[in-house]
Amino acid sequence: MATLADQLGIHVRDLAKANQTLTSHTFRKGEWIRLPAGASEGAIQVSGLDSDTLTTSAPLTPPPPVSDKASIKSGDSLASFLNRHGLTSDQLKLYNPGLDLTRLSVGREVRVAKAAGGQKLLAIRPTVSGGASWPTLPSLPVKESFKSMGPTYIWPTKGVFTSGFGWRWGRMHKGIDIANNTGTSIHASRAGIVSYAGWSSGYGYLVEITHEDGESTRYAHNSQLLVKEGQRVSQGARISNMGSTGRSTGPHLHFEIRRSSGGAVNPLGKLPARA
Repeated sequence: MATLADQLGIHVRDLAKANQTLTSHTFRKGEWIRLPAGASEGAIQVSGLDSDTLTTSAPLTPPPPVSDKASIKSGDSLASFLNRHGLTSDQLKLYNPGLDLTRLSVGREVRVAKAAGGQKLLAIRPTVSGGASWPTLPSLPVKESFKSMGPTYIWPTKGVFTSGFGWRWGRMHKGIDIANNTGTSIHASRAGIVSYAGWSSGYGYLVEITHEDGESTRYAHNSQLLVKEGQRVSQGARISNMGSTGRSTGPHLHFEIRRSSGGAVNPLGKLPARA
């Protein structure tokens, strides 16, 4: 789900909330996906989604409504119960907080759907990895659609853009490079708390800042560090000076943006267009 959310340009929590599921859920081929209204343009560009099925109303042949609750029957296994009700184990736990799936017994009543009314959101079908489903879910408030665009980052320094995100020389380059003279000021791309400031092997002198949503930014190859671990910094605050320490061929900033899970993302997808 996180990959799809990135491709749509929305936060994974917004996508999970719209579909009343967990952020770890994997959408199957043919399954309907509910999207915040502002994500329609991005959905058309995602190759794994069938743009011909994009609709602002429920499918013409939705599955029959199900009861909010169901009982475990004699002979049921967890797999057969989930299959009968079109659920995943994650969804069953989501609808029944504290439920121990290993201790289900015959006659035990559990919630199998989360009833909710409201306006319809956009929906679209994946073209890859199923019956279609259309849960009745509330639309997100208008303000939420702006939040889904994610936090605002700024360019951390001035200079010449010399290398982008992606595979380079047989290895993954997990950030972007901006070259300038040694001593050029480096600034916090977002406000946060300095989670690391010191030497870090190939990064050389490194500053890492953790932000309120769990994402983090890394600033590498510095010649001088101007902040300490645990220090709170505002967006735009000067945190270091550019250098060529660590695995570096000349003075430049290596800049990374990482999700709360630790995975690197392309900073150009988060930064504003350069003037």
